[in-house]
Amino acid sequence: MAGVASPMLRRNVSEGLRFLAGLAVGGLVAGMVLAVPVHLIGSAVGELVPERWRVVTLVALAVLFGVLDLLDRTPHIWRQVPQRLVRTLPAGTLGVVWGIDLGLLFTTQKTTSLIWLATAGVVLVAPGSAPLVLVVTALTVTLLVTLWSLTRKAAEIEERGDRVWVSRVRRVSGAAMLLLAAALAVTVASP
Repeated sequence: MAGVASPMLRRNVSEGLRFLAGLAVGGLVAGMVLAVPVHLIGSAVGELVPERWRVVTLVALAVLFGVLDLLDRTPHIWRQVPQRLVRTLPAGTLGVVWGIDLGLLFTTQKTTSLIWLATAGVVLVAPGSAPLVLVVTALTVTLLVTLWSLTRKAAEIEERGDRVWVSRVRRVSGAAMLLLAAALAVTVASP
């Protein structure tokens, strides 16, 4: 996203801002749409599986995702938002379409597994928080893309295809998830 928004902002500020606003709107829409099945699935799981086993499952997922991120093997679909749309859609519409695509979470590449763990956490232990968590996630992604787009580093990394920062972010993410897994394991083990 920063690879599109950053050049847009440099070329035409209002076009870049329309893109970013559209990205936020699309993310909000997708977050709300995704919240419905996540809430329903989470509610069903909550009725069928005792809380202790749901938390144990969350611990296992935190360990799995943490290790995968540390190994630089974040699970995701090898797909990005359609690049051809950059040339065919106006900036605001492009932002909305891409925001929906990104906000649905399962349709594009991911840098870390934190989104997967957060979604699993909502399903397993807090399905009622699905709208809040998924909308806040979409808005956070939009905010990060916006902030990143305003930096010179965004253009440099896009030009070089620098993977060093991705590996660093994944290591931090993996370590954080393993720490969370340990903290959750302690709560499960406590009487």
